Amino acid sequence: MCLIFPSTLSDAALNWFYRLNPCTINTFDNLKQAFLNHLMIKIDRLYFADDLYMLRQGEDEPLREFAARFSHEYSLCPETNDRDAFGAFKSGLRESNFRYLVHNNPWNTYAKLMKQVAVHAKVEYLNSKRGPATPAHNPFADPPPALVPTPAPPQHSTPASSTQGAQHPKWKDSY
Repeated sequence: MCLIFPSTLSDAALNWFYRLNPCTINTFDNLKQAFLNHLMIKIDRLYFADDLYMLRQGEDEPLREFAARFSHEYSLCPETNDRDAFGAFKSGLRESNFRYLVHNNPWNTYAKLMKQVAVHAKVEYLNSKRGPATPAHNPFADPPPALVPTPAPPQHSTPASSTQGAQHPKWKDSY
């Protein structure tokens, strides 16, 4: 478990210390306990590895923003190992081609995964600046629906001749 403190904690602690009544604390252990009791209301929150599994990429959230948010949360609890972070990041990805790639590639460490995230996030960012990407230029876009070939018009080998009223040469009148 790791404790995260607000940035103004040092000012608050100093103010608290100066407001202590004189001669109320006579040992370091008493000071420590009084400080911790006072501090408990100032703790931002406790972070565990399980908290990382609660993070989810939003439907419209770019990979770059999700990775930054995830990395920030991961940095808030140094007791979480890379293996747990790897699993939590994978589980938090929304349905996408990148998620498919993550689950089907041998990126088995958090460092390798984050290297791929950087590459794919950059491509996603550049494509968003360029406008709607065409599938030929965006390897991470969802594939287009299969195109059904249109049948070609039938071609005849013999031209149609105008034989109205004429008889076929092999036919004879047999009336």
